[in-house]
Order: sequence, then structure tokens, then C-alpha cells
Amino acid sequence: MLSCKTFFQTYVSPKMKTLVIVLTPLLLLPLIFNGAEARAGYCVLLMTIFWLTSALPEAVTSLLPIVLFPLLDILSTSEVCALYIKQSNIVFFGGVVLALGVERSNLHRRIALRVILTFGTNPRWLMLGFMSVSMSLSLWISNSGVTAMLIPIVNAVVDELFHDSMDVEMGANSLASQHSSIVTLQETGQPTKQCRSNDIKQKVKVPFLIAVSYAASLGGTGTLIGSGAPLAFKGIFEDLYGSDTGLSFATWMAIGVPVALITTLLAWIWLQVLFAADFKSTANDDCGMRNKEDIKSSIRNQYTELGPMTYYEKSILFLFGLLIVLWVSKDPQFMPGWEDLFHQENRIGDGTVAIAVVVLAFILPSEPNFLCFRKAGEESSSSPALLEWSYVQRKFPWSVLLLLGGGYAISDASKVSGLSVLLANYLSSLATLPPFAVLLIMCFLTSAITEIASNTAIASILLPIVAQITEVAKLNPLYLMMPVTFSCCHAFMLPVGTPSNAMVFSAGKMKPGDMMKAGAVMKIISIFVLCSIMETVGVAIFGLSNSQQSICIE
Repeated sequence: MLSCKTFFQTYVSPKMKTLVIVLTPLLLLPLIFNGAEARAGYCVLLMTIFWLTSALPEAVTSLLPIVLFPLLDILSTSEVCALYIKQSNIVFFGGVVLALGVERSNLHRRIALRVILTFGTNPRWLMLGFMSVSMSLSLWISNSGVTAMLIPIVNAVVDELFHDSMDVEMGANSLASQHSSIVTLQETGQPTKQCRSNDIKQKVKVPFLIAVSYAASLGGTGTLIGSGAPLAFKGIFEDLYGSDTGLSFATWMAIGVPVALITTLLAWIWLQVLFAADFKSTANDDCGMRNKEDIKSSIRNQYTELGPMTYYEKSILFLFGLLIVLWVSKDPQFMPGWEDLFHQENRIGDGTVAIAVVVLAFILPSEPNFLCFRKAGEESSSSPALLEWSYVQRKFPWSVLLLLGGGYAISDASKVSGLSVLLANYLSSLATLPPFAVLLIMCFLTSAITEIASNTAIASILLPIVAQITEVAKLNPLYLMMPVTFSCCHAFMLPVGTPSNAMVFSAGKMKPGDMMKAGAVMKIISIFVLCSIMETVGVAIFGLSNSQQSICIE
């Protein structure tokens, strides 16, 4: 007779996704007969379960509002479809397209190697160097893209740290040496120097990879385009309260960058404490670690192989810098921005700036073989543009655009149907607590949920509810909505929390406990840093006083 475990593994587990797809809509079906709020709740619950279980691809689940909301008489088809192309989607598109230009030019690798050279060869400081690169690049490039780029560099650098220089001289004898090491281990029962070196190398690589993933997640919240959750927040917030709220690219960075910097530094300190024994072992003479000068020389050789900065790299760097400057200076709040020079009725949004710079990237040539840039005697020839559509089409994460659109549809449906008001009323008891206590509760709750689902999906589901909680508690919506958005990106404990976690978990051949031990404390650190910044910098920028000025919903 089959045990329950065997029965589940044999018959249920292989068909789990099919069961979820078939049974979930049927089990939730009674909700559609109980008013607009319940009908909207049916759609939200269905999408949440599909997102959590990955029963359908995330992008496909994100398209369900186009089917469900019109059929359940919540929104019309044209209203739902219009939500899939909002300004926030365009901002995301522009930022990612230019980031693809950075990746194509290999500029990010040049920056990474330069920073690593600056921090030296001590493993402790090298980790800080990797974290600095990961956090800085993730401000502008997708977290998973930065992590994917840094993993091979981490592997190469750690290999160089423990590379046995004698292997080069031994050549064909290396195989015999390895065989000898195995025989010695079998005969003596003691690990050889080479075995100990490999073991120490693995122990050092794990914290390096964890550090890269954590820094990428933290950096992704530093700007509005760093990851999907901030962009989802921007779209939902502007949909609820309009664009004249004091929130801009610059004011978000004024909160996001300090949070990213301080939390990354504290993360580095925490990882030093957690993996202190592993780092201490590198100081032993028999650990197999190479001479520091050899290590630095090896990294410098990798940097030298890149050659001088090309015209292509300089052009991409200029355009990316131009985009950032235009975004930050458009409406910095603390001083007049360049947008004020245009005395017109309609405002110029971040999407206009993003597309203007992207169009330039498709126009400007990648080689300086025109006009005065052409060398004497050289024939004029056409040069491809800095970016080509075929490359963008192949590399762009199109599913994220649909995920953002699905989030905006959930937000709009929750507001129109009254679902968010209903849920906020059920949570009205939170209004009796001090504002800081409410802030801590919401951040802990969000950071726990985001470990098992997409950051953007969780932001899309929670933010409309949080907005209504602030109305009930008479708080400024920014006071809760911004920290909840940050917390959506603080998935540190499980490999499934973010693509970055999954990549480093696999690359480092880690045990589940490695990431969970580090991540549990990281959650506490990140939440308290975030809440402290909101209570200090947030008060100064947005006027989040004790009475918490409220913003009127349009």
C-alpha cells in the first residue's frame, strides 16, 4: 500500500500546476455572486494564487485582468487595456533599453574590474568592492542582469585568490599530483593541502555570492527604474493621487540611495561577522591563498585586456549620464527644474525624457568614421547605431511590462469596486497604533510575503490596500507606501525570493541554511534602516510630521 508521501510524489506533485489552474477558479467561484468588491476579490485572489504557485507564467497571469474584469463588470476592456501602457511602463522601457546598451558595450565589466582593483586583494575588502559594484549598477540595470554579470567575475577572482601558481609549471604532472593527493588522503585519512585549499575557496565564494545578490536587491530600490516594485509604486501612486504630490525621481533617490548605501554597509559588516571563521581561515599559511601582488596583477591583466575606453562605451556612458541628469533635474522639488522653462499647460513626464534619449541611442553611430572623426585617407562608411532593434528585441524583459500592467489593472479595479476600502476597514484597528508601529508591522508583513512571490506582483497587490489603510489611519500615503515598496524588494532568505538569489544559490552550490541564516538578520537590518530613514529624511523631504499630512485622492 502506497504511503501518503509516495502517493503525493507519484500522482499529485507532477500534476500540481494543472490542479491549481482547474480547482482554484472553481473553489473561489462563490465570490462572484456577492457584489463588486467580492468580484474584484475573486480576480485578485485568483491572480495571487497563480503568481505564488507559478501555475501559469507570470506574464500570462498578468493578462488575466483583460479577460476577467470586463466579464465580471468591473472595468471595460478598453479601460483595462489602457492600463498596460502607462508612463511608468515607458520609463521602465527607456531605462532598460539604455541599460542593455551598457551591457552590450561591456562598460559594466570595465566598471566592475576597476572598482575591484581599487579595493585591493584582501577577501574582506574585495567583498565590499563587489557589493559596491552590485549596488551601484543595480540602481540603473536590472538586479538579475547585474548578478549574472558579476557571478563569473566572482568565480574568476576567487579562483585567482587560491590558484596554485605551481600548477602552471607542473603542466602534465598536475593530473599525477591530483592522483597523489587522493592516494595520500586515502592512506593517511587527513585532507591534503590542496583539499583544504579547495574547501576554503568554496567557503569564501559563498559569502561573496550572497553579498552580490543582497547588494543587487538593495541597489534596485535606490531609483524608480532599479526594479519592478518602485515602478509599480509610481504608476499606482500617480493613478490614485495624481502627479503633483512632491514625488519625483530626485525625491525618491533622496530616500532610496541612503537606504541602499547604509543597508549595504551594514550587510557587509553582518556577513563579516557571520562568515568570520571562513575569512579567518584565509590568513593561515596552509590555506593555499596566492600572494596578494599576484592576485592584483591577475585582475589588472583582465582589466588591461579590455583596452582603452572605446567610442561606443563613451557614447553609451554619455547618454546614460544625460538621462540621469535630465530625470533628476526635471523637478528636484528643492529648487526650480528645467521643466519650469517650458511655460505650457501640459507637463513633461519622465517618459518623454526616457524616449528622447533612447531615440538618440538608435540614431548616433557606434563608430566615429564620419566628418572630422574620420582618419586621414580613410573612406567614409556607414556605421551601425549604438543600439539596434534586433538586439533590444532579443534581450528586453517584455514579461515585466505585462507584469506592471497587470498590477495597475488590479490597483484600478480595487479602487473602482471598493475592494481596497473594504480591506482597509477590516484593518482599521491598525489606526489605533502609533504610526511607527504601523510602519514596522507593514514592512515585516511585506518582507515575509515577498520571499515566496514576485516582488512586482506583491507590490501590485498590497499597495492599493496600503493606500486605503493610510486614509483610515489619516496618514500621508507616502509614509507607508514607500517603505512597503522597498520591503517588496528585500527578499534575502530563500532562493525563490528573487532571480538574483536563485542564480547565486545555484552558482555557489549552497545549502538552504547558508542563505536563511544570513537573510533572517538582513531582513531585520533592512527594515529598521528603512523605517529610520523614513522618520528622518522622509520627514524633511515630504513633511511627514506626527499628524501626517494626507493627500487628497483625485
